[in-house]
Amino acid sequence: MYSTKYAVSIHILSLIALKEEESITSEYIAGSVNTNPALVRRLMSALKKAGLIEAQTKIGVTGLAKSPEEISLLQIFKAVEKEQKLFGIHQNTNHKCPVGAKIGNVLEHINSQVQTEFEKELNALRLSDILADLHLETSSL
Repeated sequence: MYSTKYAVSIHILSLIALKEEESITSEYIAGSVNTNPALVRRLMSALKKAGLIEAQTKIGVTGLAKSPEEISLLQIFKAVEKEQKLFGIHQNTNHKCPVGAKIGNVLEHINSQVQTEFEKELNALRLSDILADLHLETSSL
């Protein structure tokens, strides 16, 4: 099972960026994402806590807290994903087995390298890159 919080959060931020001249509600966003407004509110709360959006209780989201060029995909990922490691290591292997005794250390080293590269790639990409790939005008929303 995989988490969609990261993808939904990029969807949320993209809508906010494209609706920059007006406030936007969780109900509107939920309609676009095709999900429950409560999930959207939880993600928006995490995005606000991370300093990525500005919101007011009765008005809704009033905009991005930074420009899309200043928001990395890594910031989004870290804002909404509790478990940020890509891979886990199984525990309690048989240490009498030559593989079981060493597999954890070997995989931890490899996983660390993959995690570092993953974070480096996400940090290089910006919300503005997503918006450019969407090829949307604010008037089409």
